[in-house]
Amino acid sequence: MISLVETWTKPTDSLEIEGFKVIHRRDCNDTRKPLGQITYLKNDLKCENITERCEYSGKDHIEYCSIKIHDICIVSVYNSPNSSFDVLKRHINEVISISKRFCEDIIVVGDFNINLKIKTNHKFIEYMESFGLTLINKLNKSSTNAKTQIDYCFTNMNDLKSDYFESLTSFHKPIWIRKHGILTEFHVDEIKQIHTDIPFNLKDLKIYDQSDMMVVDEEFSFDRYDIVDENEQIDIDTTYNLEDLHASDQSDLMEIDEQSSFENYEIIDSTSRKILDHFLLVLDFNNTTDTDQISSQAQIINDLIEKSPFITVHNKDQSVRLKSKTEYSVQAFDSVYARICTTADGNCLYSSLSIINIGSEKLTHSMRLLAVNAMINNTDYFQILCTLLNSSFEEQLKRTARNTIWGGEVQIQALSIALSHPIYSYIQFNSNPTNRHYISLNISLQELVDQFSKGTAGGHLKYIGYKSDMNKLAFCIYYNGTHYDALLPFEDDPQQFVPHFDIINMSL
Repeated sequence: MISLVETWTKPTDSLEIEGFKVIHRRDCNDTRKPLGQITYLKNDLKCENITERCEYSGKDHIEYCSIKIHDICIVSVYNSPNSSFDVLKRHINEVISISKRFCEDIIVVGDFNINLKIKTNHKFIEYMESFGLTLINKLNKSSTNAKTQIDYCFTNMNDLKSDYFESLTSFHKPIWIRKHGILTEFHVDEIKQIHTDIPFNLKDLKIYDQSDMMVVDEEFSFDRYDIVDENEQIDIDTTYNLEDLHASDQSDLMEIDEQSSFENYEIIDSTSRKILDHFLLVLDFNNTTDTDQISSQAQIINDLIEKSPFITVHNKDQSVRLKSKTEYSVQAFDSVYARICTTADGNCLYSSLSIINIGSEKLTHSMRLLAVNAMINNTDYFQILCTLLNSSFEEQLKRTARNTIWGGEVQIQALSIALSHPIYSYIQFNSNPTNRHYISLNISLQELVDQFSKGTAGGHLKYIGYKSDMNKLAFCIYYNGTHYDALLPFEDDPQQFVPHFDIINMSL
């Protein structure tokens, strides 16, 4: 049996696996969102669907299904990190109560987004023990690349073993569960995007004796520019000494020479991440927090950026690679900007801005901190903006600070303010000759500039934090519907292609 949660899938996605049948599937109806489940079972096994549920309202998002195989009920769960603990308890109580009517032996497994490395979260273990269910994964063992433990398994069976195995493609480590070594393995993984042309041999996926997993992409997925709540986990590491977080004590890091600059970037970025994690921790306890650390660290980061040369294709770091031209490629645009491969880990927006400013991704978390600082310093402005976007300031502030949570309109606007530059976000050019936004592959540079001026070059977006920055050279990024990449110019003074659409349209 294989269970996948938070699949982001649509009903039109073809997801067959040879030798397996789909016994439960839930998809997104319109826009791809962080919901969905797929459960596969070997063709020769029989099962009974006991119950299923999906609550996706406001901040609460919980999905589960209970499947009976032989005399065991296997409950697969996805719980958003934003869901309240009371709502989670209500759903857990419901699914376990129903399942116990059919089976004495129960397994509850999934992505609960409750980090068991934080001792205060052990109340969830105690709650599950009230049903006679025991955690069978080793405590304090990381289940994600962020070294959090948010995926695990509970059961009332004595003969089960469970552990994690490494995945080369997923941010989460899949879980395997084994009874007597061979009866069953149950894999739970979180998917950011499923490709329907998955390039792997399905015969390699053996459920009895091999801990292999479906090859997936760790990117997120949603359509067009629709911004949805991805409900990722909070990545908080409380093992560091908070006394070490004083950004004011890091002033020595500003003395950077060329040979040690990247090493210092990494030190500063690590400090930025710890400051943000501490900031999130304080927010989660609904306390006020001193933002002096964030402000001081932002000054250090800005000083670093000012010392960095203007970044082009020719002086970027060697770790940064150009992206091959696989989509509709317009030569006039490609002669000015090159698309850069940005890591797809939920931080791609911030990594792109790091590449644009210093030539590498080594200040990714520092870009987050700059955006958080801009939101704090302009709270009234962002409260109005968030309200207009049907969101809350606190929710957007947390999304900006959290690791691996990608950004949307609010975050790009905050980055434009923080970096004092417009940000232009481009999408693929229209290849349909009958469309008024059609761009020919062979269009001249001047003709392309003219079409941008007329607003007929496509649905590209501009973000202008300060009106006074409107005529500055813009930082350019590329958005393919699921991921942001940096665009680096070939020359120091590149031609500007100014997008027509400003969906924020309320610069400071």
